[in-house]
Amino acid sequence: MPVSLKLMVSVSWPSAFASGGWTHSPLMKTSDNAVNAGNQSNAVIAGNAGSAVNDKSAAPRLARFHFVPITLLAVAALPVFSTTIKADDFELAMVIKETTNPYYNATLQGAQIAAKETGGKVNNYGPTQSSGQAQVELINNLADRHIPAIAVAPSDPAAVVPAMKRAQKLGAKVITFDADSNPDGRSFFVNQATSDAIGRFGAMLLLKTMGPKGKVAIVSAQPTAANQNAWIAAFRDELKQYPDIQIVDEVYGYDNEQKAFDVTVALTTKYPDLTGIFAPTCPGLPAVARAIESVHKQGQVKISGNCVPSITSKYMLDGTIEGFYLWDPIKLGYVTYYAAKNFAEGKIQGKPGDTFTITGGKWPGTYKIDDSGQIITGEPLQFTPENVKDYNF
Repeated sequence: MPVSLKLMVSVSWPSAFASGGWTHSPLMKTSDNAVNAGNQSNAVIAGNAGSAVNDKSAAPRLARFHFVPITLLAVAALPVFSTTIKADDFELAMVIKETTNPYYNATLQGAQIAAKETGGKVNNYGPTQSSGQAQVELINNLADRHIPAIAVAPSDPAAVVPAMKRAQKLGAKVITFDADSNPDGRSFFVNQATSDAIGRFGAMLLLKTMGPKGKVAIVSAQPTAANQNAWIAAFRDELKQYPDIQIVDEVYGYDNEQKAFDVTVALTTKYPDLTGIFAPTCPGLPAVARAIESVHKQGQVKISGNCVPSITSKYMLDGTIEGFYLWDPIKLGYVTYYAAKNFAEGKIQGKPGDTFTITGGKWPGTYKIDDSGQIITGEPLQFTPENVKDYNF
């Protein structure tokens, strides 16, 4: 029979909390370059304890409740814990490439809209500089916290896989968004548009301004960036139709604006007759434009690529960039949240053919995991002087 017991439990303020030794979350301490990006992005901080950690005045308030009566029931068998997640208990951790990229503020914004519609919370986690190893540390910490769902935008598609598999073993539902990992590390990938469409669209924009001949260089994020590599493969394939176009080089800015600037200046020195640059990288694209302006070659070197308009549109408006595009990153984050939540709640199994329907939200519709394990949320979107003011990201 159940036995009721009354216990008096002493509650003390943890010294680590009171001393301020935990900087981002009461449940996770990260390295200096692997930080919780929630405060930078106005995200919902996971857990109410987060405010108590940073509020040392909370300690005296807690001290007033030094003894707490607890009733325990001694039962014959251990309880079985349910895996059902209530709407308000759901949390999505979005592990991004880097916290300094405004693109991920936009994807977070979309996820926050979805969280308000359905319940739960969402937060960005990422290093200050793109690093696969820093993402591994973050994923492991999130898994140890038993976060219900983790959506990863990998900097390195292979490096993150062991940590993603470990998180799944510990109970998290793990997916990718924006950039994919090796498929064995995730259940499915929420993709902004097909990689083929993104790459060919960039080629067509460059051809429109440069013409069917000339020397072209590519400024990408980093050699291990799976999404950029797929776009570049489609870009190269599209240009094969034009025998008078030569792709002379491919260089990397490593998701760092200054590095992208420097490698672009070096390209103009190495190839003084360069006629075009494709930069499918953000914040690399505006850095490329700034570099071209610094060597006074705007108009001579044509540029196409993708990035958010908030930091790129001025270079289109002054004529340095003739064509740039993206997709809707807010919608990408929105659909990612819904997909992860449906997955965590058991409404989809994460397999090809699974569907879920959004009704009454900002982007209603039925979304399907296709045969390649992807959910496609849209198509490339070109920004123009006429429409750029309509996109606030």
